[in-house]
Amino acid sequence: MSSNSARVRGMKQHRGIGIVTVVIVLVVVVAIAGLGTYVFVFAAPRSPGTDTTTVTLGTTLSTGGTRTETESTHSATSGTQINQTYSGTFSYTVPLGPSGVNDSSGKPVQWNSTQTASGSFKFSINPVTYIGTGSGQGSITVNTQGYCTGSSTVQYTFTIEAINLPETQNVSIDFNLPDPSTVMVKLTCEGSTAGFYTANNPVTYLSVYPNGLDLNFFPAKVSQVLKGGISYSYDITEIS
Repeated sequence: MSSNSARVRGMKQHRGIGIVTVVIVLVVVVAIAGLGTYVFVFAAPRSPGTDTTTVTLGTTLSTGGTRTETESTHSATSGTQINQTYSGTFSYTVPLGPSGVNDSSGKPVQWNSTQTASGSFKFSINPVTYIGTGSGQGSITVNTQGYCTGSSTVQYTFTIEAINLPETQNVSIDFNLPDPSTVMVKLTCEGSTAGFYTANNPVTYLSVYPNGLDLNFFPAKVSQVLKGGISYSYDITEIS
């Protein structure tokens, strides 16, 4: 188990944003920094040869985002091991990309871009090793405006690493870097670009924003708007 715990720590080092909630079996009330989060867990009676647990989670509200009321049920026959399988969709917008600045004419001349991406993914976690893998695909469009203009769309794929240690009950998800990992935008400019800073073309981007998640409730539906014009949403459901 120590190797799995070490892997969790390594996975979390490069995450953008994580959501962590601790759930204790029977009845648990979790209060997180005044967010008013309430979680109720009920263990259903066991019948011979089966192990069934039903988890009902109350509505969770957090600043700048929403989570919907969720309910999920897991059933498995004793002596068998069934992978936990999840599917999800995502979208995000990040104002970045090709940019240029040149004030030699006496006033700043610049351009900048906005990345807009969306896609879907699927992954499964082995209940014996608590480790899972998966894959996804997405499409990203980079639109450039200002002194220079241009637009480019790229279809990409990515892989997923996931883990679900029993002591935390969290599903930790890492979205690995996309393939291809950059977008080149062909720019049309109003004049010369001599002396301009143009190091951000080609554009690098993330597969999913944020690139790491910690969840202990499914389905998970979150939408966030952050400072700087960054926004993202994801919707993840356990399908088996």
